[in-house]
Amino acid sequence: MKSEKVSSQSSDKLMQILECLAAHKLPVRLQDLAESVGMTQPTVLRYLNSLMNSNYIYQDPESLRYGLTWKVCALGANLGSYSSMRGLAAGFVTRLSMRFELGACLVVAEEGSCVYLDCIDPAPAAGRILQHIGRRSPLHTAASGKILLAAMSDEDVSRYIAEKGLERLTEYTICDSEALFAELRKVREQGWAFDDEECEIGLRCVSFPLRNYTGAVVAAMSVFGDANVMQPERVRAEILPVLRDAAMQISHRLGYSEK
Repeated sequence: MKSEKVSSQSSDKLMQILECLAAHKLPVRLQDLAESVGMTQPTVLRYLNSLMNSNYIYQDPESLRYGLTWKVCALGANLGSYSSMRGLAAGFVTRLSMRFELGACLVVAEEGSCVYLDCIDPAPAAGRILQHIGRRSPLHTAASGKILLAAMSDEDVSRYIAEKGLERLTEYTICDSEALFAELRKVREQGWAFDDEECEIGLRCVSFPLRNYTGAVVAAMSVFGDANVMQPERVRAEILPVLRDAAMQISHRLGYSEK
């Protein structure tokens, strides 16, 4: 156990140094780097030598400052090739759908619309058309869209309204700008969104944001189903806690950490 703890601490220090180097626009002096990470210079130098041996950093021969090499970029390139947003979330979408015997989906914003990157609907109702991979719906009509709109500034939301309008899909769709802004304030305060037959009659949906390493909302994870089985009481007591946990796990894989 002691050796595992020491190994973990060493890994933490290594990552701390890498993150500090990445945060600087220009190569850094050993002294400044040590002060920034709160370690002694000999300790930092030991890690720097290890990183140089692996070609993740270099030392300028004239200034003796340290900087990242482009090998770090290769890590990001490899990540993008096999761990896309859909790949990261796919298992969670499946497990959510199986656990509740409801639909689950992953949604992103594109050109003022919700785009379904992944979706499982175990019991599609007759006439249900929007919850399919690649399909689109207006942002203001769906729980996932509200999540994505709530992440925008009021100016960007106003621009969305001006450019796209507030199309009515059902009698419950929010088509008034003041009502939409009030709904988005509610979403920001509570951290999740609910769609009560606003996108399709007979369909309810609850959604949580997915955040990346900068804290920005990059997607939404949702659970949806027929209104008669998606009662508000069940949503709050049973579905919300599990969906929140799944969204946080995906966000952590995207590099997000709560402050």
